[in-house]
This record gives sequence, structure tokens and C-alpha cells, in this order.
Amino acid sequence: MANHTHVIGIDGGGTKTLGLLLRDDERQLARTTAPSTNIHAVPHDEVRQTLQDMLSTLCAESGVRPVDLSCVCLGMAGCDSPGDRATIEGFLRPVLGPETKIVMVNDAIVAMRAVLKRMHGLLLIAGTGSICFGWNERTGESARSGGWGHLLADEGSGYRIGMEAMKAILRAVDGRGRATGLHGAIMAHLGLEEPRQILQFVYGERGTKANVANLARFVMEQDAAGDGVAGAILDAEAAALVELLVPVYPKLFTEEDGNVPLGLWGGNLVHVERYRARFLRLLEASGLPLDPIIDPEADAVLGAARHGLIEAGAA
Repeated sequence: MANHTHVIGIDGGGTKTLGLLLRDDERQLARTTAPSTNIHAVPHDEVRQTLQDMLSTLCAESGVRPVDLSCVCLGMAGCDSPGDRATIEGFLRPVLGPETKIVMVNDAIVAMRAVLKRMHGLLLIAGTGSICFGWNERTGESARSGGWGHLLADEGSGYRIGMEAMKAILRAVDGRGRATGLHGAIMAHLGLEEPRQILQFVYGERGTKANVANLARFVMEQDAAGDGVAGAILDAEAAALVELLVPVYPKLFTEEDGNVPLGLWGGNLVHVERYRARFLRLLEASGLPLDPIIDPEADAVLGAARHGLIEAGAA
């Protein structure tokens, strides 16, 4: 093992944390799953113990000593400030060698490494929320579009689709819109007896971003069943995703660059074929010189580990 570089990638989501020990030939030597390590929601002592236990488990399973790790790369949700970074490094440094690099990167970089490996091209995320990032590896420039939060933006996301579904139900109740199968499906799911109770859901404790985004699956199901209202919602939101791309490409690339890769990330684009097909048709019609890449097997922890190899100078 002395001839190889070893790194650990950690993906710290809101509900769980994934860890991966990766070798410089991209051989995955060990994986583990642990509870959330969000320092803004979990006591620091628990986060410290969880991260240290993860490192111990990964090293024990792979036979790599912690002091021999070249880098630990963390993609931690909501940990962006210098203070957050210093806190996390303080948890890890006592169990690592003095030469081991500790780096923290945002979710977009982790996703880009997972899908495209390189930091070159565009990345479109459409999950609970939405955003477009772009990087030009040659110039070192970056740009973004969207990502202003669910109240102001998140076009094309699960949240926006879920909200539009409830609006469609209420328009139909008023007689301002067409009847839709979304009415029965969503009312039953929410356990509501009459449409006015939708207000209690939206403005009450249950109306969280995640719970609203979860309603998107009923729009997908009704669209597959031929519901025209559901289909119109998906048409509009897929078009909004294309609009996120439009300002990013010309900020970073010219005609001389030709087609550049577009990584697709997030459950609505990666795992919902009918929605992705709509988006791809509209993308082609837009004429944007982008080559979409979808990798259903790519995961964020692999992206974090790949970035760790870059930081270690081994890739």
C-alpha cells in the first residue's frame, strides 16, 4: 500500500453521513454510514465522536493507518464559514497525521467530481431545490444561476413542482383551471378532507420544504397516467431548468470551446425518466452547446473522495 495514495471522502448530509476510503487508482477500499454530522443541528461532542469513529472504521476495514492518509475531503451541508471549517478540522486533526490535508468543499464541487470527475462544464441540480453551476478548468472562472432558496427561486425543483400541484388543485376548485387527478392523489396523501385544508398544510408545521417537494412524485405519477394538468406543470418546470443554463454558458465559454459537458444531478432529473426526457428535448431545442451526462451510480461521497485525490496531487 505504500506505493498508493489513500484518501477519505465524507458526505455529510442532513440525515446521514457517508464515508469512503479511496485509493489513487479509484479502488474503493471501504465504505461506512453514520448519523448526521451537521454541527448546526447535532451537539458538537456527538459530531466529533461520529467523525472519529468513521475514520477508525474505514481505516480498520481497509488496512490503511489514519496517519498514512493523504487527505480527508468533506462535503458538509451548511458548513461554509471559516469557523465551521475550523471546528470540523479540530475534530479530525487529533486522529490524523500532521501531513494529512483536511479540506471542506461545497455540495456542488462534490457533485461535479462525482458526475464529470473534472471541474469543467456545467452542473444542473434539480432535487428538492435547484441551481446551476459552471466551471472553466482552463481559465479558472466559475459562474452560477439560481439557488436563491425555495421562496424566491428553485425553479424546476421538487419543491416548485409540489407547490404548482397544490395551486392547480385550488384553481380547479375555483373553476379557474381544469380538473386534475392531482386533487384526489394529494388530498389522500395528506389526509385532508376538503381543499381548504391545503392552507393548513402549507402554512402549518407540516408544510416544510421537504414535505412539499415530496408531492412532486404525484405529479410524475399523474403525468404518466395522462393527466394534462400534471403534464403542463412538468413542461413549465423543465423549461425553467433550461433557463437556468442560459446565462451560465456564455459567462464561461465561447464558440471556440465547442460543446461542453453538462452534468445532471438530483433525483428529479436522474431518476424520473419522463421529466428528464422533457428537459432534454427542451435543451436540444434551445441550441445550447452542451452534452448532457447522467450517471445514476454516481454518489456524493465518491465525488468528495475524488476531490481529495486532487487535493493530494494524486489525480
